[in-house]
Amino acid sequence: MNNALKDVLEAIDKAKGSDTVVYRLHELNPLIDYVVITSATNTRQLHSLADYVKESLLEHGHGYRHIEGNDTSKWLLVDSDDIVIHIFEESEREVYGLEKLYANCERVM
Repeated sequence: MNNALKDVLEAIDKAKGSDTVVYRLHELNPLIDYVVITSATNTRQLHSLADYVKESLLEHGHGYRHIEGNDTSKWLLVDSDDIVIHIFEESEREVYGLEKLYANCERVM
């Protein structure tokens, strides 16, 4: 587990993200090392989680590109250099079922 991933997971924990899972993707896509999926209980927490992750990446000198989604989104994607972080409201996470997409990848956490 690299330092950027540790910092992302600490930020998620600090902002009370839940049911966090991490998949190693590098073997399938050399541009992405890890995919993180986590949940928020409501829209306010969803956006707080994204902000915490963004600030942690910047504070620790890791790559950060952008956040996809808007003020009404129930799914935000934080794009780092080699980590993609999906943050869902709990009900939306079930709808999209991204864990099924990554089922053949190594689950790190």
